[in-house]
Amino acid sequence: HEAMKRMSASNVLIVGLKGLGVEIAKNVALAGVKSLTLFDPEPAAWADLSAQFFLHPEDVGKPRDQVTAPRVAELNAYTPVHIHQSPSLADNLSQFDKYQVVVLTNQNTDLQTTVGEYCHSKGIYFIAVNTH
Repeated sequence: HEAMKRMSASNVLIVGLKGLGVEIAKNVALAGVKSLTLFDPEPAAWADLSAQFFLHPEDVGKPRDQVTAPRVAELNAYTPVHIHQSPSLADNLSQFDKYQVVVLTNQNTDLQTTVGEYCHSKGIYFIAVNTH
């Protein structure tokens, strides 16, 4: 019961919306959190269509977060889904202060280390995962 209360009060950021990131986003949205924010401004590629189930052929070339966010939002009307606006994740670490959980998927080790150390210093839960 306590875990559900904490989860429903959490603002969650997910960085990276290829196959793994979108699966995490789907599960978090369905679980119900205070808010879910997505970040992946990279353009969707044809190869993404095989693993990123919210993408369609007409999305190729468009920012992954822009096309994915509205589709994730349809899963749970009680979980607002936003797009994180930032030119760079490493340049202004205070941008993570508004989140209780930060998840980095398939990001480089330097970014994982920088963001992870910052989050740990602020008491923000941090998860870094990669697929190969």
